[in-house]
Amino acid sequence: MTRWLDPIVAEVRRIREQQAAELDYDLKAIFERARRRQKQSKHKTVSFANAAQSENHPTKAETKSVRG
Repeated sequence: MTRWLDPIVAEVRRIREQQAAELDYDLKAIFERARRRQKQSKHKTVSFANAAQSENHPTKAETKSVRG
């Protein structure tokens, strides 16, 4: 059975591999580059770091007190 390959997924994987190779697969360098590009981008970014403290997402303590 021949497996279907999504061309977009294949392109993303190819680019990811190329960029990792450029940085000798150094995870710290890969993340530093990604953060630098994110800061330079004009696109809005979203952080879920404080999502548990928002009104729509109660903390574990709040959830526990509701359940009893």
